[in-house]
Amino acid sequence: MKTIIRILLLLLTATSTFASVPLAPRMGAGGKLDMYGCMQSNDYYIANFAAYPITQQSTDKKTLIIPQCVDSPYTGNTQISIDLLDRDVRRKPVWIKVFDNHQALIAQTDPAVAKQGVITTAVNFPHQGQYDVVLYVEDNELNTNPEASALHIQLKIAMTTAGAPASAGGFLTVAIGIVLLALILGFLIPRQLKPKKSAI
Repeated sequence: MKTIIRILLLLLTATSTFASVPLAPRMGAGGKLDMYGCMQSNDYYIANFAAYPITQQSTDKKTLIIPQCVDSPYTGNTQISIDLLDRDVRRKPVWIKVFDNHQALIAQTDPAVAKQGVITTAVNFPHQGQYDVVLYVEDNELNTNPEASALHIQLKIAMTTAGAPASAGGFLTVAIGIVLLALILGFLIPRQLKPKKSAI
């Protein structure tokens, strides 16, 4: 019984350690919650992306708006937010352009220095499809055209994804499996470690 308690304590410790990691959840593809945010990068820049759909439900003050990653189930008005993770970029002019799948410009911001490290804009996605959210940086240190160094974020709007959405049931099944395995090991291991009485 002591071994079972030790194993359960180890599992709880591991779980609490995992949960202590700073989290920035985003809703990802197929409804799967990505607890580590929505990191986007290229050879030049790295950023954390979020799309906040403005739906009828989200206008209710009591409803928590869940930020989406690069696969949002909602068309219409959306707040785009890009966290600039490169500290030096926060001292340089940055701007966003959003293109539809025909490369038509549907939204843009003016170049500005984002001292707080966040650049946002409101975008109306009129229909489902794939959109290109592009982050530009006026970076004189790179000696590279902003078009060449731009960070492209491919955003799917209201497009069905293959596979069933992830659910809490899947996590519960894994958790029960781990507990059962711990119980079985806690029962079998002490029996194997007991010294066997030798026949005299």
